Amino acid sequence: MGLSFSEILERIRILDRDVSELNRLKSRLPADRPYSSSLQISFDKQINNLLNERIRLLELEISDPPRWLLGDSDAYESGQRTASAFLEPADLSSKKLQDQDVINLIRELPKTEIHLHLEACVNKDTMKKLMAKNGIQLSDEEFEAKFNFKDLNGFIQVFFFIQSLVKEPADLYYFVGSLAEYMRANRILYTEVFFAPSKFIQNGLDFDEMVNQLVEGIREEKAKDGIEIRILVDVSRSFGPENAMNNLNRVLKLKHKEVIGIGLGGAELMGPARDYAEVFKKAKEAGLRTVAHSGEDDGPWAIWEAVELCKAERIGHGTSAIQDPELVNYLRENKIPIEICVTSNVFTGKYVRKEQNHPVRYYYDQGLPLCINTDDPEIFNVNLTYEYFKLWRFLDFSLDEIVDLIRQGVYATFHPQKETLWKDMEVQIKKIKEKYGLLEPSVR
Repeated sequence: MGLSFSEILERIRILDRDVSELNRLKSRLPADRPYSSSLQISFDKQINNLLNERIRLLELEISDPPRWLLGDSDAYESGQRTASAFLEPADLSSKKLQDQDVINLIRELPKTEIHLHLEACVNKDTMKKLMAKNGIQLSDEEFEAKFNFKDLNGFIQVFFFIQSLVKEPADLYYFVGSLAEYMRANRILYTEVFFAPSKFIQNGLDFDEMVNQLVEGIREEKAKDGIEIRILVDVSRSFGPENAMNNLNRVLKLKHKEVIGIGLGGAELMGPARDYAEVFKKAKEAGLRTVAHSGEDDGPWAIWEAVELCKAERIGHGTSAIQDPELVNYLRENKIPIEICVTSNVFTGKYVRKEQNHPVRYYYDQGLPLCINTDDPEIFNVNLTYEYFKLWRFLDFSLDEIVDLIRQGVYATFHPQKETLWKDMEVQIKKIKEKYGLLEPSVR
């Protein structure tokens, strides 16, 4: 049932006020205190709950819009009666920018995202569907308690819990649908997502059947509106080099265009990149794309191993690279992108305890190729819109620089037609900037 416009508008106003106040309080948290990290996460979770509610409200259908609202609205005539079709965009050309206006703008911009873990893109509604399907019983209190973690071990337990919901390959079909919902809510047109098969295989699931379910879901989602999803199979440090080579050999037998390469994930301190050099060498010789998590929980020497010994084409996280100017120069000169995940890095807290201290500002100023990502959006309760907003809010990125990062994100992908993708996105971005008063109106 549709809500009245006044009801939707009033709730959105309350949400905007609360988000601004929470951001103000969060920015006043002291850095490097024992309690800061858990408080940062608590603020982020609450802020993103409010932002997600706002997104849902904007997509609601309005019943009987007031006549003064309609005017000569093309949106109404064309049958688009959601709240977002009628709300006037803020003019950002001259006034002091407000947080919520910037969030609204960023949400509308088309984007790409390429550092995502499939399990961590499964929303709670999908989890509950799988629980019901597979006879897993938890009270609402027990279910919600799993997401009130405050440390890395708690995060890992949530990840294992989500994996435990999969009892047959067909369950992974649900994962793709959840990922697609996340993409559409944040206007993500193209993504590359990590799929970690090792635990599922240990539990008796067939690798080929799992991939077939993923590919079927990916193709169905693309048929709806053109969004594209590609898979990087996580060979994973957590199970050792032999298991990684076994996973690679499974990938090499696949014929699906949707599976484009491998990634080295898992606990970084459990397995240096050098232990996986042969896996990467074999993958590259077969024409697969290769990426590695590195410099998230270990020093710059770990990144050197990933790029020199494994020849990784992108580095996930890379927060410790700032400690080695020679490495920063190497990454820039060799055009090796860093997959930036601000919220994730603050949560793990190894090198970054507060958004304002994240090296992304330094990397950008030094000319390193970058892309902005969420890593684990549903577990951290973040989204790509808000990750870009944090750059503006806490790290002094201008709106033009944010658009430039979106452009860099396109060129950091393994998309086969990056130029075409960016040109299409650029046309959309220009219209959106004009809508918000950031460009002179085009001549008609």
